[in-house]
Amino acid sequence: MAAPDGAEPVFGFVVESYGDGDAYFMGLSDPRSLAQGEGVSSWCNLVSTANGGLSTRVLFNDPAFPNRGAARAWMATDQYVQLKALLMSLAYA
Repeated sequence: MAAPDGAEPVFGFVVESYGDGDAYFMGLSDPRSLAQGEGVSSWCNLVSTANGGLSTRVLFNDPAFPNRGAARAWMATDQYVQLKALLMSLAYA
């Protein structure tokens, strides 16, 4: 599922900090939107296609995890592996 410029979408599990807490998302993304650090804009899950674009995004209930350590621990679970595999199996024709 390459973009018109040849870029392959990548899987991302991201945290966005805001106000009093963090929001957690996972999905497919253009690799250029996964920059990290202070002042970086929000994660964009729009993937370019030959005739437009598609969007995949899983938003976890707020609060999804009590802290970032718990989110990292969840990444070692079967549930995480299965959800990631589902997203990575998507094809666009």
